[in-house]
Amino acid sequence: MKAGMFRKMGLVLAFAAALAGCGQSLGPGAETPDLQGTTTLTQVFNGGPQQPSTTIRAEALKANESYNAKGELVIEGSVPAGVRINVEDGKLTVTGDIGNGARIDVSQPTTTHSERYSGYCYSYSFRGKYEYGFSALCHRTVVDGLTYSDAAPAVAVRGTIGTDVRIATPGSITVNGREIVNPARIMPMAPKPGA
Repeated sequence: MKAGMFRKMGLVLAFAAALAGCGQSLGPGAETPDLQGTTTLTQVFNGGPQQPSTTIRAEALKANESYNAKGELVIEGSVPAGVRINVEDGKLTVTGDIGNGARIDVSQPTTTHSERYSGYCYSYSFRGKYEYGFSALCHRTVVDGLTYSDAAPAVAVRGTIGTDVRIATPGSITVNGREIVNPARIMPMAPKPGA
C-alpha cells in the first residue's frame, strides 16, 4: 500500500529535480564569467524583499540552450532563436529582440489558500488505496493573486518578438512599450479590509 505511494512520490520528485536541473545558471552561480554578468541586491517587487538583480550580455547566450535565473534578469541585446529562459520569482527585461522559437517562463510570488470540497479527486479510498474517485475530503489550492502589487511588467521586451515565441508568466507582458494580452495574467491580491 505505502510502497506504491512512495514509489510514485519518488518518481514525481525525481522528475521535478530533473526539470529544475535543466539548463545553465545565470548570475553568481554560473560556470562561466559571461553567464555570471553583474549582480546586485535590489527590491525587485514593490514591497518585496531584497533579491538578486543580474545583468548579462545577450552574446553570452547560445541558440537552442536553456538558462535559469532567480530574481530580476536583464539581458542587454537580442535573445537568440530557440533559447529557453526560466526566471524564478522575478522579472525579465530584454533590451533587444527575442528570436524565433524562444521559450520564456517567468514566475512571480503568488498568495494561495486551500479549500475542501466534495467531488472527484485523488484521495485514499476505503480500501486504503490512493486513487481517483468521489470523496468528501477533496482539497484544491486556490490562487488569491500576485503577492506584490507592482506596476512594472513581469516581462519587458524593448524590441520585437519572433515567430513561435512562448512567454508564460502570471504578470503583465510588454513588447516595444505596448502591453500585450496575457491570458494567464493574475491580478495582485486584494488588500484585506482595514489594511
